[in-house]
Formats: sequence, structure tokens, C-alpha cells
Amino acid sequence: MEPAVMDIIRREKAPMDAGPHQLRQAGLLGIVTCAMAVALAVRDPPPGLDKNAYFLAVAGAFFAGVAGILAAVRRAANNNPRARRAAGRKLMFASVGPFAVAVGLSAASLLC
Repeated sequence: MEPAVMDIIRREKAPMDAGPHQLRQAGLLGIVTCAMAVALAVRDPPPGLDKNAYFLAVAGAFFAGVAGILAAVRRAANNNPRARRAAGRKLMFASVGPFAVAVGLSAASLLC
């Protein structure tokens, strides 16, 4: 084959390899966030935090985790590899915030 054809094949194959892994990681991060939020919901809030603010943050982390799971599943069904790769990267960055909230609340509840 000609070098130009091989270059085109190589460029189109590379995004296909990265997209599903990032979407899978974003979905797993959403599952972990939901599990941590459920575990936090059954605990009493730490003494220094307002009860309503605590449960609002836990509910927000839970629903953000569910939204991350649904978005990862929906984007994984896309046939465009470049769109899957871009969506996977964005979902990973978007899933870090709710996960950090859940980790911070669990650390606060364990320390107090």
C-alpha cells in the first residue's frame, strides 16, 4: 500500500482505541460516585455541617453520578469514533467534581 493510504488508516484507527476506554472509566466513576452517595445517605451528617446542606450535597452527587452513567452509556453507542473519544474525555473531567464532593463528605464524616 501507498504511504498516504497507510497514514489515513492509522489516523482513523487511533481514536477508536481510546474512546471506549475513557467512556468506560467515566461510567465506572459515576457508579463509584453513586455508591459513595448511597453510603453517605445512610450515615448521620458530621456535627459541623448543616443537615440540610449535607443531604443536598449527597443528593447532588448521586444524581450527577447517575447522569454520568447515562451519558457514558448513551455516548458509547455512537458510531463516530472521534465523537466517542471527545465525549469520553469530557465526561471524565465532568465526573471528577461529584466524585470529589463524595470523597470530601466521606472524609468529613469519618473524621468527626
